[in-house]
Amino acid sequence: MSLNDISLTAGMRANLVSLQQTKSLVDRTQQRLSTGKSVNSALDNPINYFAAQGHMSRASDIAGFKDNMSEAVQTIQVANQGITSLQGLIEAARSLGQSALSANPNQVGLTVNATVSGSVVTIGGTAYQAVNTGASTATQFNVQDDNGAALSTDEIASNLAAKINSNVETTLDVQATTSGSRITLQATASDKAITATSVASGGTISVDSKVTTAREDLATQYEGILNQINTLSGTAGYNGTNLLAGDTLSVGFEGGSLSVRGFKATSSDLGVNTTGAATSTFANNKWAIAADINTDLVNIGKGLDKLNSQASNLSSSLSIINIQQDFSTQKINLLTQGADSLTAADTNEEGANMLMLQTRQSLGTTALSLSSQAAQSVLRLFA
Repeated sequence: MSLNDISLTAGMRANLVSLQQTKSLVDRTQQRLSTGKSVNSALDNPINYFAAQGHMSRASDIAGFKDNMSEAVQTIQVANQGITSLQGLIEAARSLGQSALSANPNQVGLTVNATVSGSVVTIGGTAYQAVNTGASTATQFNVQDDNGAALSTDEIASNLAAKINSNVETTLDVQATTSGSRITLQATASDKAITATSVASGGTISVDSKVTTAREDLATQYEGILNQINTLSGTAGYNGTNLLAGDTLSVGFEGGSLSVRGFKATSSDLGVNTTGAATSTFANNKWAIAADINTDLVNIGKGLDKLNSQASNLSSSLSIINIQQDFSTQKINLLTQGADSLTAADTNEEGANMLMLQTRQSLGTTALSLSSQAAQSVLRLFA
């Protein structure tokens, strides 16, 4: 049964249609108030609806680029912190080198256990040979007195030290002091080094194999810092990208991209590992001479220059990304505002409309009731 199967008076039908229209307007107003939009589908306003959809789709794409930029900023900041830490390590290495320059020159120890004529010890590049006569040359030392009696080990050590010291004016590399049968050799200047070897023939002269001054300890500490540089540069990555290991970071923007090229920051790549400490001019004499130490200090300066240059490059890239981030944020806001201006409802107006429609509904209901009174009069005839 349809509405038309029931006969209504003209007044009742007019009022009913008016109430139905009012109900439709109330539903539309309620939707606008709940969504805050006057255009909720293409049926409301196809031009504005699809234009707003285009704005919001573009804003969503830009938001994706913005997330990528945020990750890129974190990657660069980790690399920058790594550079700062590397600079601290290299400065510590520089301090060790400067301390080594002011430390005593290297020393080598000899112990005369026993010796016979023909025994040879080479010290600072000069060969000293044991002989049985008091008439020895500048590079010979006595093992017997003038009467042919054997000297004690203390006397042999003192005799050998005297011969070494007598050559200081010509060799300018070694000075000897004795304590019993023990001889301590020290370089006469910071740019000199000592090597000592012995060839015993029926007797022994023990030669220490290592340097006995603070310079060796400082050189060992320096090499430890180089290892820390390698470790730190290898762990300065973020989200799988390590700019201090030579990786390249690609950052996408709307309509373009930026490639941030990393660099290798190991001690060898920075040029601070080919050192006088590790490859001293004299074997087993780390940082034995000032020239070796100065080589390292020059390398340290070059390494710091490279780090500073790379830090500047990363800072420039970071500035570009930050600018793009700010621009993307503003663009997203503008696109959202543009979409809202096309579809947003005026809530004040819609609120006023709702009040008016509610009043109209009440009046329509009252009018419908009044229009039905004619039919009720007919009913009263049968009462």
